[in-house]
Order: sequence, then structure tokens, then C-alpha cells
Amino acid sequence: MDIRLISNHDTHHAYCMILTKYRVYQGVALYRSLMYNAGSARIFILCMDHETKELLNQMNLQGVTLIPVSAIEDASIMLIKKDRKINEYCWTLKPVFLIYILNSFNNEIKRVTYVDADGCFFTDPNVIFDTQKNCSVLLSKHNYSSNLQYVEKDAGKYNSGFISFLNDSNGMNTLKWWRDQCFNWCYDRAENGKFGDQKYLETMPRLFNKVCDITTPGVNIGPWNDLYSTPRILDGKVYLNNDSLIFYHFAGLRIISENELVYILGFNKLLKEHVYYPYISVIKKVIDDIRKIDPDFYGFYDRAGLRGKKHHKLVN
Repeated sequence: MDIRLISNHDTHHAYCMILTKYRVYQGVALYRSLMYNAGSARIFILCMDHETKELLNQMNLQGVTLIPVSAIEDASIMLIKKDRKINEYCWTLKPVFLIYILNSFNNEIKRVTYVDADGCFFTDPNVIFDTQKNCSVLLSKHNYSSNLQYVEKDAGKYNSGFISFLNDSNGMNTLKWWRDQCFNWCYDRAENGKFGDQKYLETMPRLFNKVCDITTPGVNIGPWNDLYSTPRILDGKVYLNNDSLIFYHFAGLRIISENELVYILGFNKLLKEHVYYPYISVIKKVIDDIRKIDPDFYGFYDRAGLRGKKHHKLVN
């Protein structure tokens, strides 16, 4: 991907993600997809381990601010850390990280959008925010395919892998409430109407003002809602049915090695050529580039984690 030099990107809008070393390959792919499609962007990355921060420092990524996890860990958070698995801890830190950015860069950042590292932009996302400028919180609905609607009861109406907050009183109050809920309970299981950091999102529209569903189509498409999507290319962009694909969420994809990427969720096989294979090509290029910078860096998923799980090998 070549990065365009001219952009109408809002310099007061930032993106952020949380990375462990096992998500670095996907995180860099996400970064490149955003820079390519938006032209430029301000991106904050919370580095959950020393290896991640050291490597990304060496990559000297344009527009990126690296934040070590120690910068947001206080005594109370460290107590919570002892009780959570790494994925649960990362979920717990989402609202903490968002609050940190809005407080620390208050004069610069007017909106911050969190994106999960296993996502990819396929076109400029600015239309999302231009369309709903007055919304303090923007939530992305799962919009489950009919065969998966039963999942909503446990996993929730909304997906927390793409969520955006204005730096105003509504946005900050919502964030602080979400942080407090996650401090109290954030685990990788469904229990008493809760699931990770995600089910809490359903309560936000009832408690706070200007909490909106994202109305722009093509945002946070994933295995939960792509079943009936037919891809086509128009003017070099991917469309699913009649809607431009803005952000696809590759939830369930695991990178075992450079030549072995597997999927532990079902997905629409029609999307392989125009969605999955281009993404895999970017991932492979990222792995190759990182190997040149640090041959000893190892960010592959442990194959043992696939035991007992149905998975499909993706070959490009």
C-alpha cells in the first residue's frame, strides 16, 4: 500500500488500539490500512509488553504515539490485573486508555475512536463521523445474520471493537461509567447479563445523552453479519451488496505462521477473494517487514490454543 500525502482528515480526531506482541502483525496491518485510506491519521497504541513497544519504536510509524501500559496502571488497576486473563485485562483497559488519551491530550483531541487490532479499513472512514458530528458516543451494532441472532443474548447488541467518543461531558461521563463497570466485572464469559466489556454498551443509550448507533453502512462488518453479503469491486473499492465496505473486523483469525492463518469462526466464503486474501497479503508483507527490522521478534499465535476448536485454514 502506498500512503497518499493529501487528506481531509480531521486532525482533532484520533484512533487508538491495544496491542500485545501476539497482535502486532494485525495492529500494523490495521495502521497501514488506515493511513492508506484516510491519507493520514493520529493513532495512539497502548503497548501491553516491552517487546511490542520496542519493535514499534524501531518501525518509526508516522502519526503514532506509543503509550506503555505502565503509564495507565495505578495500584487499583494492578489489583484487577492479577484477577484477569490477558484478553480480559485488555478489555478492562479500553475505557481507561480512552480516558487517558482525552485527558492527556485535551487541547489536541476532540474525538477518539477505539478499534480492535484485528480490523482493517477498506475505505476512508471519515464519512462516519462527518455524518454524525453531534453524537457524543458512536456504537456499532452487531446486526447478526439470521442464523446467529441467538448470540445477541450473550454477546450483546453492540460490538466493542469499534467505538467512538467525543471529548465532551456526555462522552467523558459515559466513558467513566463504562470504566467503573469493567473494573467491577470483565471476564471472557457470559454471566448474569454481562459479557466482557461488551454487554455494558447496551445500557449506555438509556443512561446518557447523545449515544448513537452508527448509521453509516459498511462499518464493523464481521463473521456475525456478513452471511448474505455479495462482494463486488467498483472504482477500485470493495462493496458488499450496495454498500461500500469501510471496516471489516477479522474476529477469530489467528496467525500461526507466515503461511498459516486459520479462522476459528465461520465466515462468508464469497468474501475470500476481495476481503480475506487482500488482508492476508498485507499481513504477510507486515511479517516480512518486521522480520527485516527484528529477526528475533515472534508474534505468532500458539498452536496449542486451537486444540478442541474447529478451525479453517486460509490459504492465499
